[in-house]
Amino acid sequence: MNNPHIWSVLDIEPTDDLSIIKRAYARKLKTTRPDQDPEGYQRLREAFEQAKGYAARSLQSDVVTDIVDKSPSFTLPTPVHIEPLKELTPDIDDALEQELEALKPVTEIIDVMMEDETEGLSLLKSALSGGLLQNLRLREVFSQELAAQLSEREGLYSALLIHVSEVMGWDIDHYQPEGISPYRLAALQHQVEMTGANYYWSLMEREYQNSALNRLRLRLLTVEGATLPWWARLVPDFMTSLHDKLRDIRTYYPALLPRLNSVLVKTLSETRVVLRWGMVFLTGFWLLLIMLATREHPDPWRSRIILIAIIGLYIHGYSFLEQKLRRWPRILCGTVCAFSLLSVGIIVKIMLGFFTMFKPEAGNLAMAVTNYAVLSASSFCVLWMMAPKHWKWYGVPLNSMIILVIFPWECMKKASGVVGVVAFILLLGMYSLLIAFGFR
Repeated sequence: MNNPHIWSVLDIEPTDDLSIIKRAYARKLKTTRPDQDPEGYQRLREAFEQAKGYAARSLQSDVVTDIVDKSPSFTLPTPVHIEPLKELTPDIDDALEQELEALKPVTEIIDVMMEDETEGLSLLKSALSGGLLQNLRLREVFSQELAAQLSEREGLYSALLIHVSEVMGWDIDHYQPEGISPYRLAALQHQVEMTGANYYWSLMEREYQNSALNRLRLRLLTVEGATLPWWARLVPDFMTSLHDKLRDIRTYYPALLPRLNSVLVKTLSETRVVLRWGMVFLTGFWLLLIMLATREHPDPWRSRIILIAIIGLYIHGYSFLEQKLRRWPRILCGTVCAFSLLSVGIIVKIMLGFFTMFKPEAGNLAMAVTNYAVLSASSFCVLWMMAPKHWKWYGVPLNSMIILVIFPWECMKKASGVVGVVAFILLLGMYSLLIAFGFR
């Protein structure tokens, strides 16, 4: 009896051609796997068996009719021996059965690999050494199925892929891999990237649970439409940490960008000035230092204004100008040279405060020019010899002054508790002497 349902399952027209039936079965088998859709696989298998039975009955009927038609009319028909289907038709069913048998351990091997890499690789090597996979065609089918399932398995990581590639001989380090297609290799690499991205995301979620500010950061990053509170801009390093996190995701985990809050991304791109703890500390430290060091000056407020302007130039002014002048290298170079000349002048002023014997006599222009030139050249040479190799020569004095200005913050970042208090007091004393002698 011909059941129309079996042909819709196989997605072909009714036919008694067994080769067409088996090709249809093989085609459907690629998308109906027993481990992913057991009910669909059962329906497919039943439809395949019924279609084979239909083809067999049709073939048997044709064989009997042909034999009876060719028998002489004067002899009694002798019993006809009907050969089994496997002997009367080209046998590709065995090949399909072998492929199914070869594919059976793939899911189990991957499951074990994800739990225990060493045990899973050992199981893979055992499967490859089996007699069934010594057949090159079956080994190719096994390799393609292993790559296909790995590319769809969440949690695939780079080390595991490399080790599986070594066992299978995929040679994934080249643009044209062996054993798998470039498309499949791209899918595997994408799955590895997604594993790394998901791991980073889970770490971020755990990292941002230890304080109210961190929970706010996590909400702003992950909840679509969440807006930045006005007061958050006034919290030192709050915006900076969000900027850094967004930069890391863009650089190393671009697959996570669709998960980020688009409102926050837009806000960060429009923000130009952010408050940092380093800026707050250095501003307070130098203001306190200048107020203490200039108490005994004859005109303290004049000295304070000059010193505040100079320190402000090095803390805020140069970094602002550098950002604005990046598009014009020549103007930026000229700005660096101007700051370096100012830095040399400040260094010479400090040296003259400590070494009064080099201070020129009033009205003696030649001595003044000579002493200032010698001190400027000697200080520049000393700084240049001590400077890192990547510094440009004309920026050595500027970079040295920037280090001198921000040194207190660099020390305080590494100190805490009692050590931090002691370091703060020592820094205040050292820099007070520097200002008191250098600018008297």
